Amino acid sequence: MNKRFYRFMSALLGIYYNIVFPARVEGQENIPAEGAFILCSNHLSNRDPFYIAMRCKPRYLHFMAKVELFKWKPMAKFVEALGGFPVDRGHNDLNAVRTSLKILSEGHALALFPQGTRSKDNSRTPMLSGVSMIALRSGAPVIPAFIDGPYRPFRKTTLSFGKPVSLEGLGRRVDSDTLKAATARIEDAVWGLKHD
Repeated sequence: MNKRFYRFMSALLGIYYNIVFPARVEGQENIPAEGAFILCSNHLSNRDPFYIAMRCKPRYLHFMAKVELFKWKPMAKFVEALGGFPVDRGHNDLNAVRTSLKILSEGHALALFPQGTRSKDNSRTPMLSGVSMIALRSGAPVIPAFIDGPYRPFRKTTLSFGKPVSLEGLGRRVDSDTLKAATARIEDAVWGLKHD
């Protein structure tokens, strides 16, 4: 990540998003001021990472990005400068898991979209267990987030941040039953932020 470039792009895109896609932010006090954490959000659009990152200042967010974005060198450098790193969504990508654990071990923030793909109609689709594996292995707190889309130009979209998800009693084992239980808790916390 290039923090100077990150700040520049955040300011530049902030002007655009605050005008065209403004946000009503709730629960911003739940974002840790320091230390590692995992931000888990539903996934509507390619703009989600930018939309969330601008509302998590002064924290810098690292994101998984689909490996296809890294095949063209200029795009790869752009994504990496903004804190992105590749993940092969079609496989169990251990390199992406290792990178995630390293980021968290260094006290940084990691943002993930556990649905694995976009849900343009914002329907509740199953979340993948990778985020649970990373959370259990790292011990980092999981902060749920919810984008109450769809995005509409010049109309506010509510972005909610919830309190840390309790994974108490699950330990740090990564067997299938534990991962299933942890994923269910994270999923319920994210969708529990949805406005009726």
